[in-house]
Parts: sequence; C-alpha cells; structure tokens
Amino acid sequence: MLFEGISGLYINWGKSFLYPINDVPHMNLLASILGGEVGSLPTLYLGMPLGANSKSIEIWDTVIEKCEKKLARWKTQYLSRGGRLTLINTVLDALPTYMMSLFPIPAGVIKRLDRIRRNFLWHGDKEKKGYHLVKWSSVICAKKWGGLGIKNLKIQSTALMMKWLWKFTKENHLLWGRVIKAKYEQEDSWMTKEVNTPYWVSLWRSIRSLWSELKTQSRIKVANGNKTRFWKDNWHEVGIMELVFLDIFNLVLHQQNTIAEMRTCDGWSLNFRRHFNDWEVQRVADFLNKLNQFPGVQAGEDHLWWQGNSKGIFKVNAAYKIMNQSNQQIANWPWKQIWRIKVPHKVSIFVWLLAKEATLTVDNLMSRGMTLYSRCFLCKETAETDNHLFLHCPFTAHLWRIILNLKGIAWTMPGKITEALSSWEGTCSHAKDRSSGGGRIFIKGVQKKKLIT
Repeated sequence: MLFEGISGLYINWGKSFLYPINDVPHMNLLASILGGEVGSLPTLYLGMPLGANSKSIEIWDTVIEKCEKKLARWKTQYLSRGGRLTLINTVLDALPTYMMSLFPIPAGVIKRLDRIRRNFLWHGDKEKKGYHLVKWSSVICAKKWGGLGIKNLKIQSTALMMKWLWKFTKENHLLWGRVIKAKYEQEDSWMTKEVNTPYWVSLWRSIRSLWSELKTQSRIKVANGNKTRFWKDNWHEVGIMELVFLDIFNLVLHQQNTIAEMRTCDGWSLNFRRHFNDWEVQRVADFLNKLNQFPGVQAGEDHLWWQGNSKGIFKVNAAYKIMNQSNQQIANWPWKQIWRIKVPHKVSIFVWLLAKEATLTVDNLMSRGMTLYSRCFLCKETAETDNHLFLHCPFTAHLWRIILNLKGIAWTMPGKITEALSSWEGTCSHAKDRSSGGGRIFIKGVQKKKLIT
C-alpha cells in the first residue's frame, strides 16, 4: 500500500479496525478484503475519544474509573492524612491532565472528581461518611495562601486550554493553524473571530473564549509593527491605548490601524477628527509624552510575549498559579511557616488544621449539631477550643513550661495559635531554628501530650 511504501511500516490488519463516518456502503466487504474489522464511533485512540461529543460527561468516565481503581487499592492500606494528601497531589491530580489538555472539563465531572478527592482526603474512603474539616475552596488554594495545594480543576483546565491559544498565535502557519483560520476566519493578526455558531464548533468556541484572559497576561513585543494594532493591542507599558486614553481614541479617524501604518519618519500620524479644545490639550500632551517612550519600529516580526515569566513563553503551571491567586486566603499570614518545619507530613497538616481552628474540639462538634458538655476534656474549667486545648489549658500550659525551660526560652504564650506561629516566624529565621526551634517546639509539645494520633 501507499502508506507502507512511503513509510516502510507494515500495517497489522489483524489488529486494525475500520471506522465508517456516516453511511458507507459495502463496509463489511471492504473489511474482509483488507483483513480488518469494522468498528463504530465513538471509540478511544491513544487514550483520546474519537467521534464523541466533547461536552459529553461520558467521555470522562475512563478518568473517573481510573481514580476509583486507585482508591480501591489505597483503601486497604493504613494511610495517614499526610500520606493521602501526597497521593492526591501526585496521582489523583495528574490523572485528568491528559484529557483536560484536549477538552474543557465539564462542571459535572469536576464535581465528581472533587467529591472523590475530598472524601479520600478527610476519611480515606469515598463511600464512608465523615466530617470535612475545612471547606473545599480553601483546601484547593496554594499552600502559601492557606490551602493544601490540591489542584483546582477548573483553573487547571483553563490553563491547559489557554496553551492551545498560545500555540495558535505561534503556529498558525502550520496545517492545523491554517485549518482553524480557514474555518473561523481571522479577526486580527493573532486570533480568529469570536465563535457564535451554536453547533459543531463547541470545542474551539470554548478555547477562543479564553483569548481575553491570555491577552491580559501578555504583551506584544513590537518589531516592524505590521501585526500590532496601535489602539487595540497591548503593546505599550501603560496598557491598551484604547482603554487608557479612551477620550483621545474617540477623536481618531483610523482606529484599526497598525503601528506600522501610524509610524512615520517624523513621528506618529494620528489623524484626529477635529481640533482640540483648550481643556483637552494637557491630556493630549500626556498622551504624546507616553508615545515618545517608544523606541521605534525595527526589522523582524511582532510577537506575543507572555508576562508570567522572564522568557515570555507561556507555561501551564505558571499560568495556573497566576489565575489561582484570586483564591488566596489570609495573604498576610505566614502559612509557609507550617510547611517549612521538618516534621512528618501528617503533623504539618494537623498544625494547619489548628491554625484554621478546624480540629474536632468540643466547640467545633457543637457547631456541627452535636449536643455535648461545653467544657475542656482535660481541665473541666472552660470551653474546649483549639486555642484553649493546645495553648492555655492548665495541663497544656504546664507542659509548655517544661519544654520551654529545657530549651532555655522565656516566652509569654500568645492568645491564638496563629499568633504563636507568626511570632516564631520572626524569631526562627534560620533553617536550623526552624527545624529544631520554635515551630518544632510547638508541634513536639502537642505530640508529647499525645494529642496527635
């Protein structure tokens, strides 16, 4: 055959399938001649669904099944919460990545995967009922913003889809780029027109809808100025000219011109509709001063420069971090202090729960609807809260005095656990102090009291 003659590869027809599109006559006869079998769409090829609706939840069933198979093996092991978090971050978060790089993930699939990860984190069994100690929107934040660093699948899907937009701006001269341009038409030098057709275009419509987000994160590096629109594109350090100088933009005749069309040997050809009023002169002067900062056009092609790193190249992980910053929790509190201390992972998570005031003390159990005696289990003197039980209970305070005396530290215990960790952030500035000093003292004190299991 032609393929074998050109490539030198041999087709194993005994393992091959023929997939007809629509109604193909004599398909069985053709298959018998070639020696293959007749298949039907949709099907999987190299893990990618072919012939399926990209918005269908069913194409994600294989991903969900893989997650559940992993859980079935893990549930037979006695894993700490730290071990479960590690498995979520390294395995469960990675399983949907390939599919998310091809198709936008539906909200229903995110909900199912979140439920699997959430249940496994808190009680190790996707079916078992139990308390979820911290709301999921906090858990999926980065550790430095007060979360556990579990992936936000919606943001991860957005970052992976934006990668296709970035590739299109760089590779629209290749075959796949030319096909996209021919089908959807070019809006400008960088992107196709916005897709409004309701049928058969949902995949590119979903990807194209992220163009405004990618433009926000990018700037255009101007060379010859042929591809960059003066007023519409983000090429100047002040931002998009149309938005920054809207009053002047409304006076311009040629609002779609490129930089090359507006740049002359003597400066700029702006072509206003009318003369300026007295109160507009200063505004125009400010505008011209900004333009004077532009060094001028030069040889070469204009190109898109992503502002997420120093190389100007789009990276999915960096884009995820940028978009996930909107979920930040208490930005001015040193959450990293918890994770820098060299202790078992399960201990760090326990201290994280203490900082969130989320352990199952009596006050938290009562807030969840349980009827209990509102007194500390140890001293029976006051209400049992995280701050009381681990800092101010007479039994705990006595233990603190012993440990601090052994370390030769004079310390006045703060009112809250977060205040204690914040103060240790300042006093334990060296790595040696962080591994054996204040933060570790707190955790070891809790461990010696046998409050961590």
